[in-house]
Amino acid sequence: MTELKTVKNGIIHFNPLRLLASAWLYVVANLLFCLCLLVTNWAYLLIFKAIHGGISNPLSLLWLIGYYIFWCVFYRYYYGLRPYFFFKAISGSLRPSTKAMLLLFLIMLIIAFMPMVPLLLGYDELYLDFYERYMQALEGLSGKTAPLSVVLLIYFVFSLLAPPLICKPYMSWIASLCRRSLSFAEAGDRLRGNYWKLVFISFVLVIPEAMASEADKLWQLQDWFNYGFNALLFVYVNIVFAKMYDLFYVKN
Repeated sequence: MTELKTVKNGIIHFNPLRLLASAWLYVVANLLFCLCLLVTNWAYLLIFKAIHGGISNPLSLLWLIGYYIFWCVFYRYYYGLRPYFFFKAISGSLRPSTKAMLLLFLIMLIIAFMPMVPLLLGYDELYLDFYERYMQALEGLSGKTAPLSVVLLIYFVFSLLAPPLICKPYMSWIASLCRRSLSFAEAGDRLRGNYWKLVFISFVLVIPEAMASEADKLWQLQDWFNYGFNALLFVYVNIVFAKMYDLFYVKN
């Protein structure tokens, strides 16, 4: 098994453009492997597309388990940790991933229903009109009918939340797959001072998804282009996170 050694005990600093570039260089240097990742990821997404009812269908749970294992195996392969399918590491990673999902769900729930508070306090009809348009925008986003400006605004808000809700938990999750202990708080301490860099990286990674969704609607491709593009984007995003985790540890 490849040993991962700590390279920094304090706060890390990095160049976001260099980090994104290093992920791209990894793709170029490992083109065949990344192509296999892309094809497999695309197949997984197309299987999900074929599930009637999407996430509401109980079959989606089986798909989710398979997809989760797929990315677990990717990270163990990336770090050369054999066996790539290691049940203890995968089951151990469920703790930080479940905690992160619950935290993200709670925050999203608060964001969705926070505008209801002024209504409960008795604000006038002017605010009620704003609230109705706010809820219509959220419904439009889920139904992919929201204007591009609204989509970009929501993605920007998501990018502002990504450092504590996505980036730090992701580092903890990858650590668990490598059989290391790294709490959310410890990951946050190591990434302290890099908030706006993480916001920038998050925004750069989510904007292409918004563009692909808009192109899919414009050309009326019934999500085929969107799914294909996201298959490629998800591979790159996970390589970016792997490169980010490289800032914590290196292979010996």
